Amino acid sequence: MAFLDIHSHILPQVDDGAKDIETSIKLLEMLKEQSVTDVIATPHFYPDEDNAEEFIDTVENAYNNLKKETLGKDLPNVYLGCELRYFNGIGKSETIKQFTIAGTNYLLLELPYDEPIKDFVLQDIIDINERLGLIPILAHIERYGKVKGYKKLLKLISNGDAVAHINAGGVINKETTRLCEKLIKGGYVSFLASDTHSVHNRPPYIKAALDMIADRLGRSAANRLIIKSNALLEEIEAANE
Repeated sequence: MAFLDIHSHILPQVDDGAKDIETSIKLLEMLKEQSVTDVIATPHFYPDEDNAEEFIDTVENAYNNLKKETLGKDLPNVYLGCELRYFNGIGKSETIKQFTIAGTNYLLLELPYDEPIKDFVLQDIIDINERLGLIPILAHIERYGKVKGYKKLLKLISNGDAVAHINAGGVINKETTRLCEKLIKGGYVSFLASDTHSVHNRPPYIKAALDMIADRLGRSAANRLIIKSNALLEEIEAANE
């Protein structure tokens, strides 16, 4: 079975993820044990704090260093992406195309957790799709369940203006298990991701989450997430031939 983890913080020393190369390799080993064959490194980019050129240089250097250390080892393939924090007017910004996932037209987008999801935010997400020709992947949508405007966000997903992922940790966390199940059953979830940051505090839980989904919602529900993962992996492989 192939499985693509679309959201991780495994690059060393670029954000609040892996603190060094050794941690990066250990996380890759843990992902491999969970049948993850491919992973996208998605370091945080905060437009109001980070310089794009410096960020890209730092990320590429960390990626190249990691590739050197893993050369010849039986570990998941690593691709580059970014977890881009939302900013007002993002739907009109051509510059965000440089942050897409591994040469595809998918963009991993993080929304603020402590602010209402207002109509202009929803319109920005629509514009990312319609004006810029990108497919927004809304990161860990289970985190926004209590945010005002959440139902409108789900409607936007239903309308096909964006897709979304849930975190594996959110599936196994008792506080968000039921919400994740409702999101899966409602057809709002395209991907399952680890969002792993570290070996101990935020390790990957892909296998545990897939097993739990299969146990509680049926094997077909877990298989749908695997199929979506494989389909995106095929697009990435085609873009990187």
